[in-house]
Amino acid sequence: MVRHANTVYNTKRKWQGRIDLPIDEVGRWQAQRLALRFASAQVDAIYSSPLKRAVQTAEEIAKVHGMEVEVLEDLIESDLSLWEGLPADEVKVKFKREYEEWAKNPDVEIEGIENFRSVYERTRRALEYIHSRGGEDVVVVTHAIVIRAAVCHVMKMPLTSFREFVVHNASVSVILVKDGWWRLLSLNDTSHLG
Repeated sequence: MVRHANTVYNTKRKWQGRIDLPIDEVGRWQAQRLALRFASAQVDAIYSSPLKRAVQTAEEIAKVHGMEVEVLEDLIESDLSLWEGLPADEVKVKFKREYEEWAKNPDVEIEGIENFRSVYERTRRALEYIHSRGGEDVVVVTHAIVIRAAVCHVMKMPLTSFREFVVHNASVSVILVKDGWWRLLSLNDTSHLG
């Protein structure tokens, strides 16, 4: 699982949610580094969130394999429309109560914010769909919150743990599925970025 490459909002530390921004200059470099990382790997399929930043990242990887990217709606970023475009620090002050509740309660209902349980359920559904399609080695390009949901699923972690680890832009996290077991092999690997 790959988190999309950098956008101008990542640099400015602003909440993106479903604002459909492209990757920026740094992001293009990161996506090229990801493509180099996967160039000598076997890749049977590449899946992506429908948002530009994920699709552009996935397309860089797909180019070196002469493949097409399959877009899956369930891999889309969390709906965070209440906070979209706002700096992260401002959200923590202006929406202190909502942010704290969202960060600790996976089932909280806040207008304009998709709760983590919803993200978890559609991520689980996407992973099961991808697994059912076969293929030994697949690349999934998506968003930090979706990767957090995948890790919670694989590790059988409580959903309240989703804020307890980091998923950087252009990082790779590896999940192994073998003999009916799902295992996390690595998390947030950015060694390909130097």
